[in-house]
Amino acid sequence: MPSIKASSMVPDRAENGSPLRLAVIGVVCVALFASLFVRLYYLQVIDHKEFEVQSKRVHLRTKHEEGPRGRILDRNGNVLVDNKISVVVGIDKEIARGAGLGDGDANDSDKELVKRKKVFQRLAGVLTAQGLPTKVTTIETLYTDVRYGPNDFIPIQDEGVGEPLKAYLAEHHTEFPGVVAKSRTVRVYPYGNLAAHLLGYVGQITEKELQLDDVKSQGTTAKPAGKDAKPYALDDQIGKSGVERTYEKYLRGKPGDTVIQVDARGKSIGIVEEPKLAQGDDVWLSIDINLQALTEQRLRDQIASRNPGAKDCNPACNAKDGAAVLLDPVNGEVLAMASYPTFDPSELVNGISTDLWERLNSKETGKPMLNRAMNETYAPGSTFKLVTTLAGLRTGVIKPFDVYQDKGKYKIEDCTGNCTRQNAGAVALGAVNLQSALTQSSDTYYYRVGDVMWRNKSTFGETPIQDAAKDFGFGQKTGIALPSESAGSIGTPEWLKQVYDKNPKLWDHRQWTVGDNLNTALGQGMVAVTPLQLANAYATFANGGTRYVPQIALRVTRPKSLAQPIVDLNNVKPVKTFEPQVAERVEFPTPEDYAIVYQGLAGVTGSPGGTAYGAFKDTPTAWPMAGKTGTAQVKNKADTSLFAGWGPGDGISLPKYAMVSIIPEGGFGAGGSAPVVFSVLQALSRGTVPPVTPAPREAEASGTPVAVTTTTIAPIEIATTEPPVTAAPGDTTTTPPVGTPGGGG
Repeated sequence: MPSIKASSMVPDRAENGSPLRLAVIGVVCVALFASLFVRLYYLQVIDHKEFEVQSKRVHLRTKHEEGPRGRILDRNGNVLVDNKISVVVGIDKEIARGAGLGDGDANDSDKELVKRKKVFQRLAGVLTAQGLPTKVTTIETLYTDVRYGPNDFIPIQDEGVGEPLKAYLAEHHTEFPGVVAKSRTVRVYPYGNLAAHLLGYVGQITEKELQLDDVKSQGTTAKPAGKDAKPYALDDQIGKSGVERTYEKYLRGKPGDTVIQVDARGKSIGIVEEPKLAQGDDVWLSIDINLQALTEQRLRDQIASRNPGAKDCNPACNAKDGAAVLLDPVNGEVLAMASYPTFDPSELVNGISTDLWERLNSKETGKPMLNRAMNETYAPGSTFKLVTTLAGLRTGVIKPFDVYQDKGKYKIEDCTGNCTRQNAGAVALGAVNLQSALTQSSDTYYYRVGDVMWRNKSTFGETPIQDAAKDFGFGQKTGIALPSESAGSIGTPEWLKQVYDKNPKLWDHRQWTVGDNLNTALGQGMVAVTPLQLANAYATFANGGTRYVPQIALRVTRPKSLAQPIVDLNNVKPVKTFEPQVAERVEFPTPEDYAIVYQGLAGVTGSPGGTAYGAFKDTPTAWPMAGKTGTAQVKNKADTSLFAGWGPGDGISLPKYAMVSIIPEGGFGAGGSAPVVFSVLQALSRGTVPPVTPAPREAEASGTPVAVTTTTIAPIEIATTEPPVTAAPGDTTTTPPVGTPGGGG
């Protein structure tokens, strides 16, 4: 049998594929294609919507936009703070980063730094050539400021930027990658610097402010708080002081988001959605802008006149500042509140530089940002005798008809050291009772009251004067709806002990003495009050004993049409109305006691023997005025001049106005502050309060700050510098030195 080769039994691999192997390969290919098909089906059909959402997320950006703030108006509908359109040049950081200018952090490459510097040099050159001096370093500092997020707009210049510059930057956008010129609303002040301290200012919100409860309740752009909330972003504007701060929740406009479509490189290719912005509500104040202007000018004029040439100052007068407050005693409404020196709020529209802040708050410039009417304190001097009178009547130390022999000096019995007190100039007034002691401002009469009270403290207690002061609102905030109000101070034996325990190195370790009580009775020593507190105390007495919380806002409204002039409440929708608030009732022992005190204070201005008769002798007979002078002594300085009063006041009908003026280093109350009060009340009595005229609204279109024009009141040049002002943060209560001798009034 022939042999058979093994090779003949095996198919040729080159020519004939194995059916099994081909089958395996076919199955694998089918499986792969099936898997791919399933995946494509899943991506195209099943997961289509999710990928669509993700795609949109990648290619859409949102930019936060602020709504215009509401306006601030006086009680008659005159617009005190408005908005205008301003062009601002800045850098859109998102676009700049996409153009290769870097993130503005330590990770930026050398190439990015070089390109950024060239762009910033070019921008600074263009701005400077247009009369807007700008440093490259300033732009770089802003670009690298951590306050700005990666997609924020960074403002560089908005003072004096016009449409031509905006058009130039748009035409040459390739030379200025990331540089944008856009329009925004900014605050404008039609009446210039009038009522600047009251109105306040707005500025960029800080991280600390974002943590405040009233701000957090509005949410943030990342976490909005409800459909009606007004969420904040880190570069938003917020009220910093005054009415702008207190009524922020009403004034703030409703913000929105601009939705922008961008390509893969982050370049904008179109706007998908415009923001739905809404202007904030309008706040109507209690002040009358004409009365405010008159009060500010009369205060300014009088301060200028109380210079070393004034005759009633020893040492020489050196007045540089002061304050005045005008209230409606019937309801506590603030009609005018003046503080000098003042500031121009338009200077703060574009932010506050370090230099500007120092100028507004330095001693050398007179701290123009300080609202002296409610944030600064003064020894009230003889105006405080109203308080001591109430305490004396309550304890029985003062019997209205008892006669006291005023010999010009008062000697404290069983005393060591400085045991003698005296009237101003040691003038002996002779026989006085309560009424004449008030009219002629007998210091020795009230020194005796303070002496007797302290010697009989086992019967009267240690603080009858301080208790009466508290009833009138001293030593506590009035509650006015404005920030940073000072509480002042009314020293007591316990207070003195606490002060020493806190500051043992600064204070002598001693107990309250009879001398301290005498100083307190005359409104000196450890007594410090604000002009607002003093005005409210006299308004309380003038209206028969009702102490109101001073009211600065009357209502909040929403305009029906921004194009329609505001003339009455028919043109607006009401949002909120603020009603008068009663804080305390101050009762005199008997109606007869009250009447005697009233007549004593009326005699100050209306009797030839009254301390302010010289200033008020031309008062219209049908419009009687009353009040009290005060002259507070300050070591090594001229006296602080004070006057507190009201008018018209006949003791029957309620007076219409209560007013206070305080001028440090202004000399006697009669010569320094009384003329301020008289001139304002006289204008009111005669109906001759001059009107002030706002700047024309046409000026707003130019993008330049609006200046005030006054038709009746001419500007007054003062020898001292008068820089702009802002609200002083925090209380500024100052504690007078212990044991300062009392003064007359």
